[in-house]
Amino acid sequence: MTVHQLNTDRSRDLSQPLEKLGPDERMKANSDQLRGTIAAGLVEELTAAVPGDDIKLMKFHGLYQQDDRDIRDERRRQKLEPAYTFMARIRLPGGVCSPSQWLKLDELGRAYAGETLRLTTRQTFQLHRVKKQNLRSTMQGLRDVLLDTKAACGDDSRGVMCSVNPQLSTLHAQVYALAKRTSDHAIPKTEAYREIWYGEERTEVSGPEEPLVL
Repeated sequence: MTVHQLNTDRSRDLSQPLEKLGPDERMKANSDQLRGTIAAGLVEELTAAVPGDDIKLMKFHGLYQQDDRDIRDERRRQKLEPAYTFMARIRLPGGVCSPSQWLKLDELGRAYAGETLRLTTRQTFQLHRVKKQNLRSTMQGLRDVLLDTKAACGDDSRGVMCSVNPQLSTLHAQVYALAKRTSDHAIPKTEAYREIWYGEERTEVSGPEEPLVL
């Protein structure tokens, strides 16, 4: 397929009625630019989970809701909800990580992720067992060293990978720079991430912040 053909096909996709989209695309289109009710769910103290579609929406923020399978049956017998926690996947194209970023990831893993830090086949790190009440502190800790989790579990940026050592040659460095630009271009531009995780005020705009449905 040529570039011209690809652009034409994408234009046709944009014109499709909402009801013809898949369920996840419809959910995004109706999510208030990936906000949903995530912020309200984070402060709900009666459950360790988040409600409804927010579970799926959080994938586009780089988060998965999980529960401890080893004690799932026992908690069911005790009529308790599953032992919910969250996994945060770092957006790290090419797997390139500075010493200060590594130290911060180690610190966050010890503080909020059950003293664990997991390497993945997607050239990045994952923080598991993060409790809902610790998600904002985790995300803000990542921001301190210029890291985030945007779209690392959903849509495009999760698939951006490249050669792992940009210092091997000039060409390796160029490939890494391209991967970094690709990841930055692919992430959602909505301000929902900053509002929910960094506590920034919402700035009203006259139209959609960006087209989430392609």
